[in-house]
Amino acid sequence: MNLYDVIEQRLAKDKKSIMVTVLTGNRQGDKVVYGETGDVVYGQPIDGLSIKPDQRPSILNLGAMECFVQPVEKDPEVLVLGAGHVSRCIADMLLFIGCHVTVVDDRAEYLRPDFFDERVRRMCLDFNDLASQLPLNSYKGIIIVTRAHEYDSICLNQVRHLVDSTYMGVMGSHKRVFHAFEVLKESGWTQAELDKIYAPIGLSLGAETPEEIAVSIVSEFLAVTRGRKAGFLSRGGQGR
Repeated sequence: MNLYDVIEQRLAKDKKSIMVTVLTGNRQGDKVVYGETGDVVYGQPIDGLSIKPDQRPSILNLGAMECFVQPVEKDPEVLVLGAGHVSRCIADMLLFIGCHVTVVDDRAEYLRPDFFDERVRRMCLDFNDLASQLPLNSYKGIIIVTRAHEYDSICLNQVRHLVDSTYMGVMGSHKRVFHAFEVLKESGWTQAELDKIYAPIGLSLGAETPEEIAVSIVSEFLAVTRGRKAGFLSRGGQGR
């Protein structure tokens, strides 16, 4: 099997893999695939290379050899709840960074094919039916941008079991978020659960237009899922 056959098979079985590309030295251009425990599943092992289970993309220097190390991951699935103007921009931005996107709304007229890229999966569903109609556990991110806080609450109740494992954010003003969370507390949510939701969603970029708001939201999704704090690189923030 070639390199891509090996990667495809491992992704299909949800097996973690780390690919190492040799950038310099007498093995320049070689590619080696390791399992998460450091076992070689493709190619010839590289002396002195140590693989970590939580390996992040990085460049390693091994004497005269420089290597680029990166996890091999499936393209993330992201669920966007609400199909207004901001939702369309969010979907475009998520596609641009390589995500698979599903957009759900309970209004068919907001899910017209000319509103979204053809790669976006559009679904007209009652927000009360999310748990029964969607594979919620498969989403790496859930972005809630509905038209009113009562719909935010309905959506959050449907995905409550994922607050510990999935990026989850809600768009709205501080006032809107406050009222939505008060309703959730009355229905049994704990403060610890609510603290795990990113609301109001997005990084503080001074965003005003739907496009700018989408950049703010998708940037936060990336930062959180990559374990970053989204600081200024020029001020000592973590690497790209």
